Amino acid sequence: MTSAPLFLALRYLRPTRSFISVITVISMLGVMLGVGVLVFVMSVFSGWQREYRQMLIGFEPHAMVEPLGALEGEPGGPNPVDWRELRKTLAQRPEVVSAVPVADRTRDGHTGILVVENSGSLQGVSVIGMTDDKDNGLLQKLKKHIKEGQFDLQGDSIVLSDKFAKELGAKVGDTLVVHAAESVNQFIQKYREIPENEDKKKRAAALDDVTILSKDLTLVATLRADTAGERGYVPLHVAQEFFNLDSNISGIELELKDPEDAERVMATIYRSGALPESWGYRTWEQQHGMMLESVENQRTMMWFLLLFIMLVAAICVMNTTITVTVKKRREIGILTALGTRAWQIIAIFVSQAGIVALVGVVAGLASGFFVLSIRNWIRDQISIITGRDIFPQDIYFLSSIPAHTSLSDLLIICTTAVALCLMAALVPSWFAARVDPAVALRDGG
Repeated sequence: MTSAPLFLALRYLRPTRSFISVITVISMLGVMLGVGVLVFVMSVFSGWQREYRQMLIGFEPHAMVEPLGALEGEPGGPNPVDWRELRKTLAQRPEVVSAVPVADRTRDGHTGILVVENSGSLQGVSVIGMTDDKDNGLLQKLKKHIKEGQFDLQGDSIVLSDKFAKELGAKVGDTLVVHAAESVNQFIQKYREIPENEDKKKRAAALDDVTILSKDLTLVATLRADTAGERGYVPLHVAQEFFNLDSNISGIELELKDPEDAERVMATIYRSGALPESWGYRTWEQQHGMMLESVENQRTMMWFLLLFIMLVAAICVMNTTITVTVKKRREIGILTALGTRAWQIIAIFVSQAGIVALVGVVAGLASGFFVLSIRNWIRDQISIITGRDIFPQDIYFLSSIPAHTSLSDLLIICTTAVALCLMAALVPSWFAARVDPAVALRDGG
């Protein structure tokens, strides 16, 4: 009798020209849709999260150690620390691949921005100044993103993203006039302070007091903006001059053996006393923490939203079970009269729901993976029809829709689908098993 529930469940699932077969197929399609959508959406979200993290690791400094507050040696600043000795100390740590001095902020702590001019067009760009050493791990990984030219920071040179260079109308080899953003802001502020009715000569004399720090830099290379971001790079001495740092630096960039574990590694280095008390650190995860957290939150919210699709599919299975138990009321009465136990009656219809769920899950997995395989083609077709790019490169920094399906996600999706369907079938099955045989035979007759 142990296999009887499964036997009867399969018998009730045999295709017939009846309404029950129709709603059974609809239930399977509901489960298939729920599983397929979950597989597709979760794979894309996981792929985007994974690719975004890898992209950041591929061009962002893994960690930056920097003086806290004012620059060392400045009034109100901490006691001077020889950053060259600190660099050597950090470079000898087993967790560190390379330690490179960089300049990415002005003396007063503002983000280092340069105003680049070409053929009358001016654009501001955030830059990092660094040395062109052979052991510069950041430079070595940035070279992998070169689109044109050669990453050379030996002389008066500059490296920009291909997107920025295109907007500026600049090509590799062009000489660009670069201005210090701070001096440009001072010039604009001074210009606005001059009354409009002021004599032209007095106006010119007032503006003569403001000097804009400018320099001619050669564009030696462009980097792919979709994989290396839109930041620019200049030699360390150029950044020190523009950011008014003298011989100081903004910090020391560290490339780590395990960037995914940057938080723990930097905390260990800090606790070991390798960093002076006047220095702190920030990691690539802290730098982009809000974006990474946003992606994770979106993924979590999508789980809850798509879970409602599975609930709808489970309700379809419940409706199928209710219909079957009503149609089979007389047979249930006969089975009960013959001594079939309540749990065996329940097992018949729960098994039927389980089979429906399993078939729907398998079909859902197949459809989900099929749609994943043509996701970029679908994106292109939607763009052609609507005229809108649903996955813009300038927002997501990726030229194609990423996807990564983890085994844990698949197990959760499949287990959740089957569990919801079984629980949905349990309630009507329980009520069907409690029917009085005499009443069932009388009503069924």
